[in-house]
Amino acid sequence: MPRFPIAEQAFITYAKQRSDQWKGGQAGPPDTGLSAQQLIDTENAANEAQAAYDAMLSARNAAREATLLKNNKLEALRAIFGGDIDTIDAYAKATNNPDVWVLAGIPKPKDPGERPAPPKPTEVELTALTGGSIVIDFKVSASGAVFEIQRRSRPIGGSVGDWTTIAITGEKKVTDPGVPVGLESVEYKVRAVLPNNNVGLWSDAASFSFGSQGSQGGPAARQKAG
Repeated sequence: MPRFPIAEQAFITYAKQRSDQWKGGQAGPPDTGLSAQQLIDTENAANEAQAAYDAMLSARNAAREATLLKNNKLEALRAIFGGDIDTIDAYAKATNNPDVWVLAGIPKPKDPGERPAPPKPTEVELTALTGGSIVIDFKVSASGAVFEIQRRSRPIGGSVGDWTTIAITGEKKVTDPGVPVGLESVEYKVRAVLPNNNVGLWSDAASFSFGSQGSQGGPAARQKAG
């Protein structure tokens, strides 16, 4: 168990109390074995520690208030400056004069069609369902995008076929009910497409093997075959 408090303020308070106790009152210091110089050094050290601790608290509060003031001023500046930019943009468009942006020293705003291509989908995972369908699950952050999913197949004993689009959807988890019958394996890849038709890179292909017995086929494929 500690002989004195560990917390900073509690320790300083404890040290000051003991210092007063060791100095004694009118009767003089109690017989603790401490010299007069030790009593003076302890009292001075406790007072200096308390002063430094109080200064730290004051500086911390001042820093907190300064940070709050800075944030408020920055927010006000962003609002005013943003309004200035809007005014400049509106004036440049109304006068049909692109030099306005040059004179203002700011870049011309991008057209909607200049939105960059969406990122490449990742973590494409395939899960086989009991009925023969394959679930394609992937991850990508692309607001407002749709996702094109392509499949290519390898029949048992045959060569791999061409990529074929099987779905264009806004979902990131899609079920393919049209898996052909008798496949040795199947692959899928995904890419994101924005409303302005900017397309991203294809994901790495994900493969699923059906083994030597081949795929039983998804319900849509079996219905078509029947």
